[in-house]
Amino acid sequence: MYSIVLPVYNEKDNLKILIPEIFGIINFVKVEVIIIDDDSDDGTEIFVNTELSKYEHLVYVNRKNENRSLGISVGEGINISKFDNIILMDCDLSHGLEDVVNLIKLHQNKNYDLICCSRFLDKRPNGFFLRYHLSKIYNYILKPFLSLPVLDNLSGFFLVKKKLLNDLRFDKIFYGYGDYYFRLLYYLNKKKISIIEMGFVWKDRKYGKSKTKFMKIFYNYTLEAIKLRIKTLYEK
Repeated sequence: MYSIVLPVYNEKDNLKILIPEIFGIINFVKVEVIIIDDDSDDGTEIFVNTELSKYEHLVYVNRKNENRSLGISVGEGINISKFDNIILMDCDLSHGLEDVVNLIKLHQNKNYDLICCSRFLDKRPNGFFLRYHLSKIYNYILKPFLSLPVLDNLSGFFLVKKKLLNDLRFDKIFYGYGDYYFRLLYYLNKKKISIIEMGFVWKDRKYGKSKTKFMKIFYNYTLEAIKLRIKTLYEK
């Protein structure tokens, strides 16, 4: 059984496509879908509570009057999940449902503790050449800097056994933006768990505008990586 966590902000048009596809395609296992909304102003709440209300295993939470944060949203979604395995994915359709199916089947066959979907194994996207290669270079620097176990430390697309998260300090990991993911990988890797990467094709979003401001994001990620590295030195 799998809990699929979808952090969202102004993704109503993408949810129209994604939610029916999830429940239509992933019908060979029991899943729940948890939408954690960072208080969207595009009518997401009304849309989910009316047009998507027919889906029995759909949970919607609106983080009203809270500081917007992808990392905090992910942590809250994990906290309220009911099932033993967590899948985290973007809802902008950059993570394909065929890859989610492959993720679940790989987990069922091999029972890995953590499966990380990577943009940098053997499958390259069509388009956004510069963004892809800049991300790849940054991740190749980040991996040895933090002694991380995988090539893609920022995809935010993964499957993990929930029990492995029970003793983690969520306030130390789940904050900020996509940097939560390399902090999570760092602390999970200390547990000596079974980890594998699975390639997927990174797609461009279907609707809406990206929230990522690349120069600002990479600056903030670098600061967070340095903080984590310093913390690592003191923990040895």
